[in-house]
Amino acid sequence: MNDHYTEAEIALANEIANRLDDPAHLTQFLGFTKAVPHVLLRRFLDSACAYPEHRITSSRAAIFVNNVTKYMRFGHGSAGN
Repeated sequence: MNDHYTEAEIALANEIANRLDDPAHLTQFLGFTKAVPHVLLRRFLDSACAYPEHRITSSRAAIFVNNVTKYMRFGHGSAGN
């Protein structure tokens, strides 16, 4: 890993990749740890993991990424709905 990430950021990105079963996007998840407060990333992760299986049309990772990017684009209150 790149040394400009903290241990906490690396651990969180790995947790996200593991829980979403999506190690291919670890680099993207690392970037999120720099851009979004960790408490929000955990909230978005919990939300994606709790989403009902029968309502998922792509993947839990896609739900997570969508919520994070909405937050990054529009700010507080626009993601996770």
